[in-house]
Order: sequence, then C-alpha cells, then structure tokens
Amino acid sequence: MNENTKMELLAPAGGPRALKAAIDAGADAVYFGLKELNARRGAENFTQENLVDNIQYVHERKAKAYLTLNIDISQRELGEAARHLELARQCKVDAVLIKDPALLKMIPCYPELEFHFSTQAGISSSAGVMAARDLGIRRVVLARELSLDEIRAASSVEGVDTEVFVQGALCFSVSGRCLLSSWIGGRSGNRGLCASPCRFEWKIGDSGAGRFLSMHDLSLLEKLDDLKQAGVRALKIEGRLKSPDWVSKAVQVYRRAIDSGVDEELRKEVIALGEYTGRKFTDAYLGSCRSGLTGESGRIAKPDEDQAEAIEDNKQSVPEEEGYGIELKSEGGKLACVFTSGGISKKYLYPVSLVGPHGKTVSLAGISEAFSEELIQGQFLSKFTADNPEMLMTRNILKKIREDLSSFLHLAKKKTDDKIKIKLPVDVQQILDLAKTDLVAGPNRKQFNGTLDLVRIRGYGNACEFRRKNPGCGIIADDISAADLRVSDFNWGNPPPVIALPPVFYENDISQLKTLLETCKAKKFTLEVNSWDGWFLAKDAGLKFNAGPGLAILNSMAAGFLHDKGCGSVVISSEADSQQAREMAPKSPVPLILYVYGRPVLMMSRVEFPQEFYGRIFRERRNCSMKLEKEWNLSVFRPDLPFDLRNNTKGNIAVADFAADLSGELKIEDGLPYTDEPKTFNYLRKLR
Repeated sequence: MNENTKMELLAPAGGPRALKAAIDAGADAVYFGLKELNARRGAENFTQENLVDNIQYVHERKAKAYLTLNIDISQRELGEAARHLELARQCKVDAVLIKDPALLKMIPCYPELEFHFSTQAGISSSAGVMAARDLGIRRVVLARELSLDEIRAASSVEGVDTEVFVQGALCFSVSGRCLLSSWIGGRSGNRGLCASPCRFEWKIGDSGAGRFLSMHDLSLLEKLDDLKQAGVRALKIEGRLKSPDWVSKAVQVYRRAIDSGVDEELRKEVIALGEYTGRKFTDAYLGSCRSGLTGESGRIAKPDEDQAEAIEDNKQSVPEEEGYGIELKSEGGKLACVFTSGGISKKYLYPVSLVGPHGKTVSLAGISEAFSEELIQGQFLSKFTADNPEMLMTRNILKKIREDLSSFLHLAKKKTDDKIKIKLPVDVQQILDLAKTDLVAGPNRKQFNGTLDLVRIRGYGNACEFRRKNPGCGIIADDISAADLRVSDFNWGNPPPVIALPPVFYENDISQLKTLLETCKAKKFTLEVNSWDGWFLAKDAGLKFNAGPGLAILNSMAAGFLHDKGCGSVVISSEADSQQAREMAPKSPVPLILYVYGRPVLMMSRVEFPQEFYGRIFRERRNCSMKLEKEWNLSVFRPDLPFDLRNNTKGNIAVADFAADLSGELKIEDGLPYTDEPKTFNYLRKLR
C-alpha cells in the first residue's frame, strides 16, 4: 500500500440503525449479514426487503457495503448461499466476506463482486495471503493473533489487501478454529451461534473458579501509524452485537485518529468504550505479548456476554416491533405465558407449583428482570406485562420459559424472515444441480464394519510404534519435524505415512516447514494440509496432499473445490450431525474421511498460561472438562473424554475411510475400548 493512501475504516452494522450510525459517524465502509449464514446470527441483521435501501444509503454517502457470508455451509444451505451472492450482486454490494470453499468455486460466476477472506478463514502468514491471491481473493482479514512483524510480512504480498481488527472483543481461540461452544451444546462458533463458553467461570482441578479463558478487549488506537507503515489497508472495528450508540462512538474515535492523529481527548474516549463490557484493554499480540491477556477485570461480565453484549444504555431505544413481548397471567389454575414477536404470538401454560418456606423462588416481576439483559435469538425484551407481579413461582420455571421462548422466537423468525427468493444465473444453477446429485459410482461407498482405516498419531516415534504393532493400518503422523524423519530408519512399507502440517503456523515457522516438505518429497510421503497457508506451501513444493481436519467441510461442493485444488481426500467436519454427513457424502466427487473416535482440539491459542496450568483439567458449570497441553507451540485444549461414533455409524453412512484421532490419547497401546454411553458430539443431535 502506498504510504499516502489513507487506511479504510470499517465498522460493524448489526442492523439498520447501527449501519446508519456507523456511516453518519464517518465510517468508510460497513460490514453486515443477512438473517442466516453469517458469523453473527444472533445480531438483528438484514432482510432481503431492507437490504437495497440500506446499501443505497451507504453508497449515497460515498461509503462501501460488505456482506458477510463467513460460516461453514451445510449441504442443504448451498442454494441459500448462492442466493445470498446473487442478491449481493443485484444490490451492488461492494464485497463479500467468505470462509467456506464452496463459495470459492462460485467466484468466477460473480465478476461484479469482490471477495474477501474473513478472519474465520484463519490466514496467519504470508503463505496464506499468497494462497488467497491464487484463489481469487482480493482482501484478507488477518487472524487476530498476529504480531506487528507478522502483519507486515502478510501485508507485503502483492495483489492482496490486508485488514486487521483494531477495537472490540477478542476470541480466546485462534481465528476460525474453535469447537468449544459446539462441543458443549451444538451451537457452533463456526456457524455464527457461539455461546461464548470461554467467558464462563472455569475451575482448574480443585481450585476456585475463575475466568481464565476470558480475553481482555482489543484496542489499537495508539498503533495506527505502525499498522499503516506495515502496509495494512483497512482497520476493522468488532461489534455487530453492540448497540448503535457504541458503534457511533467507536467510529468517531477512529475517524478522528486516522484523520488527525491521537490526542489526549481521544485516549479518554476510547477508554469510555471499554465501559460497555467492563473488560481491560490490551494491544494483545501486536507486540508479541502472550501472557496476562485473560481474567477478571472491571465489572463481572455475563457468561454469554459476547452473545448478549450488555446493552443497558440502549434498551429503551429498541423499538417494540424489533423486540419480543411477554405477557403473564393466571388462567385456570395455571400460569399462562403469551410470547409475541413480529406480529406472531403463541401461548404456553405452566403448572403453578406450591412454594415451600425455604424454596428458591422468583416473582413474576423477577422474570422480567431475568430476561431484560438477555439477547435471545437476536431480540431484546421490549414489552412485559403481568397481572400479578408479586406472585411467586419456583425458580426453575425460568429455565423452562427461556427454552420455550427461544424455540418460539426461532420459529417466528423463520415465519417472518422467509428464505431469499431470487432467480439464479444459469451457470450458478448448473453448479448447484451438480452438487445436489448422488454419484452412483462415487468414491464414498464403504460402510463401517468396526475396522478403522486410518489412525492419527501425535509424534513420529509413537506413529512408528503403532505401525509396528498394527501393520497395514493407515497412519497420519502429526506434530512432526524434518529431523524426526531424517534420523529414523523405520521401514514403513505400504501404506507409507501421511505427514500432517499444523493447523496454524506463523511467519517464523515457514522456513522449518519448507525443510519438512523437502524431506517428505525425498521420501515420497504424502502431506496433510490443515490451513490455506499449508495448502500453498504444499502446492508450491509440488507434493501430493490431502485436506485434513483443519480444512474440514460440511458440503460436497467444498469437497469438490478442494479436490480441484489438489486434495486427494477431504475430512468431514467433526462438528457435523448425522443428517449433514449423510446428505453430503454420496454427492462428493472426492474420497471423504469420517472420524469416528477422538479427542478433538476444542480450542488452540497463543495465550501463555503459568507452567503449572499445563497438564491440568479445566471444568465449567455444565461439567464440561478439558485438558490443557502444549501442541504446535500453542496452548491446546482437548476434552477429557473422547467422542465415539463407532456404534452409531454402522450401516448409517458410507464414506471412503473411517478414522480415529489418537492425538489426545495418553496410552495408545491400550486400544479403543467401547463405553456404555459414549459422547457423540453433534452426531445424534442437531448442529446449529
């Protein structure tokens, strides 16, 4: 970027009011989502009906509009994703932020649109930016964990702009790699429904609970000149779940800082922005800081704060038609609860239980208080009435009302927010039709008979030992160095091992990885790539490679695109439910691998903990437990107990290979014993 080029200021627009607030405050561009298929599905978002007027508002003020389509897309969502793109084209959206490889396949169909890689794509080095360039991406939102030097290296790649976050919440896990919310309750952060369990209190062993995983908030006001010198093209403010008032204030601060520099008044104003969450500010990884980035600060934030983002100051500004209503009244000896939203209403009846003298109770008025600070299905409580506010109920009624309310609002949203209705271009429809077709002689016809085809092992010595005891079993060796391969004289025979590249690596790792690739090429080993950064290195080195769990997918079009880009096989996402897996497998033109056992990485982070934390078990209130270890020079959490689908996949799904991930196992020689009630991740429930 030319040093005289002014950096673009990009603001969040969680809904129409936030969009107007951002533009009026001086944003150069806004980013926003429709009701589905974006990484902030809990926000108000936009509809097909109001999108045109809002984009016109942006363009009339010489600003740009960017649509987010940045989640993992399931097989049955492919048509909806294509209609998002067509709507974006017709509404003259300036760019679309994407993650899923299926959308990369559609880029040639939409020459009018500019495509950007979302931070969810996990681009963490110059190799990833070069991959983006080869894939037709014009801008990359860099991973939020990069140092200034790493940002400089990534921004030096010609032909691709870079964008970085400068203000707002930080995830504990590296960008686009978190499974924790999905593991706990099926709400996937990779599909826009993160429940923010990293904000919960966790216990380490028998110690007291603390918010050990809750990141401080990012603020880079003092670093704007450094970012410009590093070649960054755009500065991004996080906050599609925040209020229009907060967005306006944040944009004003950074607008003035970009135009006129930072002064003492701006420093005070940016500190005031932090009062919204009560968390400390940090410049985090920009200065290569790794420790002291998490924990309590200010007021105690709600566990689901980043889903509900304490909007106390703005609750009264929410129009009634944009929220939901609750009416409580006695009816025939029961409590009648009427929910309303978008002109739709539904009545629920609850038994009135006798309350003992020492029972935990809540008044009907207290129910209003309990819901007044919660964002449920992207809506606020805007109207509440009770015919007897002092009436006491047992406190467990709150959970039941919350569950029924969430279900009602979800269904009401589906009724009022119909799927996008728009005719697709012929070439796009042809691509979709092909992706919907079951392949009679496709590569995914093997059913599980109890025998594993592939086993994933961490450490080269462990991999050799496992093969020695299990000749003929396919091995994927993880966390391997070139030195491991050079000093070993182990005779692998057939099949040779597949050497896995790490799911995340950074600029200083590239040299060592290139040496590993040269060694693999000499030994004729196949690679497994787990990021677009790794894909570029493997392609550039001329090796054979497969796509691993780091590039796992939920639809056959994504699988086909990865195959077109050189991947010999592709992994079905471990987040997938059984219906999603069964829908995509027969349509995939490339061999698919399904992991039926393992302790998947729930979170990986550059955050450094005190040494005594490693090897310990972290537990939260729902009794989820996970162990902290060091892998790939990152802090990695794996679940204490594995998932096991072996009893559930027999005769249930056909793929090319069934695999087990033993990377998190302590005693791999003990085999894989069956348990009576194994955890099945999302396979037997619905992934949301």
